[in-house]
Amino acid sequence: MSAATTISEMHLDGGIACLDFVNSAYNTEKEVIVERLHTYSDILILAGRLELLDENVLKNLKIKAEKNTLEADHILKVARKIRQSMFHVFTALANGKTEDLSKEVLNDFNDAVKSALNNRIFIIVETELIFSWKDVLSNLMLPIWAFSLSAYELLKNEDQHLIKKCSACEWLFLDKTKNHRRRWCDMQTCGSSEKSRRYYQKFKVNQAQR
Repeated sequence: MSAATTISEMHLDGGIACLDFVNSAYNTEKEVIVERLHTYSDILILAGRLELLDENVLKNLKIKAEKNTLEADHILKVARKIRQSMFHVFTALANGKTEDLSKEVLNDFNDAVKSALNNRIFIIVETELIFSWKDVLSNLMLPIWAFSLSAYELLKNEDQHLIKKCSACEWLFLDKTKNHRRRWCDMQTCGSSEKSRRYYQKFKVNQAQR
């Protein structure tokens, strides 16, 4: 995908919230090349686009973040660290190299998932008990917990072999196609670009042989 896209513009091709969260940066094994989470507000925008939290919750969190800028900046750093651990975990699965995962990365990932699960509770909504979050209107960690819960649900409920890396842009995605042979995060962008690249290379070879 284009490195110029913002968090409001980026394609959401991951197939599940946690992979779109990871794709909010363009990573290498050592550093982030493209960053889309520049402020706490960017985290809320992504959570809203993925419908992880409703508009009322997002509005309240934005107001609190604006009043508590130091806390919001700290949580932004926490979010990036958790995202990096997810990047390493899901990339290892996509590459079939879980043995390369360090103990430190796995500990960070597990801590994030544990924190999310520890903040899930049942609340009363009209005549029913609904599984929700603690401090749903005021805890700035809420969207981070939501992304971490998504990661937990992916590993628990989905076939981990279907976590793949786009052969063109290297974004991560969950392959939900029937034959599970999807190679690109999006056929219209990366798929077309990759096909055009292969066609051009083949054309050059053919020309050289004439």
